[in-house]
Amino acid sequence: MNVRNRKNLRIIKSVLLITCLLITSMLASCGTDDIDISSYENERIELIGIEEEPISLTIADLKAMDCKTLKTESTSDKIGKVRATGPELDTVLGSLGAAKADFSKIIINGSDEYDVKLLKDYITEHDIYLAIGIDGEPLDEESAPCRIIIPKSDSAYWVRMVKSIEFVK
Repeated sequence: MNVRNRKNLRIIKSVLLITCLLITSMLASCGTDDIDISSYENERIELIGIEEEPISLTIADLKAMDCKTLKTESTSDKIGKVRATGPELDTVLGSLGAAKADFSKIIINGSDEYDVKLLKDYITEHDIYLAIGIDGEPLDEESAPCRIIIPKSDSAYWVRMVKSIEFVK
């Protein structure tokens, strides 16, 4: 092999290496943020009305489900744009053999006594996420252990400090 062919081979190898590194970097940054929930992973959320007895899930249980990271913003000016990470309510209900369409109303309760009632039309038309992290970070004390995120909706529906979700048939 002459000098020119060796030089070309080195250039090709360098381009391939850089391409592989770029692809690996892009794949690593896609998907779900890995949120450190260690300070609230054992906090529980009660799911009432799916079965006869309430179902208790920890935040670690939620993190173990198929979580997604999505960029969205509320339609009100209170919160603005966020990047939320957590499972969709559909995923949580599916793991329990239920679906949003099974219920006429969902009531989301925060530990600050704030609650939101969502009717069947609303819950079937919107994606609902149980966020365990925001903007790549754990939830702060004013939002943990879980925050409801409903993309492109009024932030009044984005209940923080979720302690229970009641499902009414």
